[in-house]
Amino acid sequence: MKDYSSPFTYYGPTRLVFGRGVTAGAGGLVAGLGVRSALLVCGSGATRRSAGFAALAASLEAAGVRATLFDKVTPDPHAALVAEAADAIRSGALEAVVAYGGGSPIDCAKSAALAAANGGPILDYVRGEATPGRPALPIVAVTSTAGTGSEMSSAAVTTDRATGQKLGYTNESFFPRLAIVDPENHASMPAGVTAATGMDALTHAVESYLSLAANPLSDAVNLRVVSMIARSLARAYRDGSDLEARSGMAVASAVAGVAFSQTGLGMVHGFAHPVGARHGVAHGLANAVILPYVMSALARDAAPRMRDLAAAMGACRPDADERSGAAALVRVIVDLKKELGVPEGLSGAGIAASDAPALLADAIGYRSRPKSPRAFTDAELGRLLDAAIAGDLEAAAAL
Repeated sequence: MKDYSSPFTYYGPTRLVFGRGVTAGAGGLVAGLGVRSALLVCGSGATRRSAGFAALAASLEAAGVRATLFDKVTPDPHAALVAEAADAIRSGALEAVVAYGGGSPIDCAKSAALAAANGGPILDYVRGEATPGRPALPIVAVTSTAGTGSEMSSAAVTTDRATGQKLGYTNESFFPRLAIVDPENHASMPAGVTAATGMDALTHAVESYLSLAANPLSDAVNLRVVSMIARSLARAYRDGSDLEARSGMAVASAVAGVAFSQTGLGMVHGFAHPVGARHGVAHGLANAVILPYVMSALARDAAPRMRDLAAAMGACRPDADERSGAAALVRVIVDLKKELGVPEGLSGAGIAASDAPALLADAIGYRSRPKSPRAFTDAELGRLLDAAIAGDLEAAAAL
């Protein structure tokens, strides 16, 4: 049992506005923050053409918020794109950023809001070469997916194209002032995106719960999140118009973002970031593939808490013995992957054994590695990555 006597802090300042159709009132909520002008950040594809985006833009206009459109966001936004968005903020003398979409637009908006307020390249702050003297401009996040939790987290990820790295950065001012979570905006998500983003949310809650920095509040959130995902994700995947399932996933994603902002994540993300940056694999898909392999390797050190997660997902009884409970968690994740059409191993996502050395070189420096419940050696991480590429759960469990 975890010792809850250790000191901890928990800071989650984002105001969450949740409900079907709440996007129509977004403009009034933004204006209520005292914002009169904002950069409206989104992607250029289907999200930009969606009914939810149109409702947001109309609502901002009706509320008297001058919105300057920045619709150039690509998956895994890179530093030059962030700089371009920051320049648009400064040249327009804009007061805030409003992001519409999934994790990429929201992360781009966060980084641009910080860069615009401080004037330096975002990677200088991410790499610790400079310290921002000012907080990011106010951030509002309106979601179209349920996965990253960026709408309520203090983190953002920026891709450094020069090195091929996805780099996470945390700043308290990255917590959005306002998160507008409307499950109607999620109904048009394709099944594959639903699966990948949903498994991203599950990975957040699982890794946050197993983190050495977990605390009583994050535990309560994460156990509830995995329960909601177990009930909702497969349903949303099978029927995108199931708004009850969409609602469950939307809430789970959002509140998981607050929890992992307190605890950090783990080596699933440590591997997933270079897999995405170097090979273009969608972040949620990378997490989905890798998750059961890392869980199998953690069972030696984290079985009691893995059993808690399995019980919350309905995969075992709360009083199951620790070893069988940990095995139940791996099994329920593997079964969910199959139901969602996720490849068994990274080889099914285009990763070859020859790619492992470069991926490992990046993963061993993952910033949340010290929070893993097992202190993997570099060599163990190498064997774990090999197992995930080959789709060999037995090899991962034998580490």
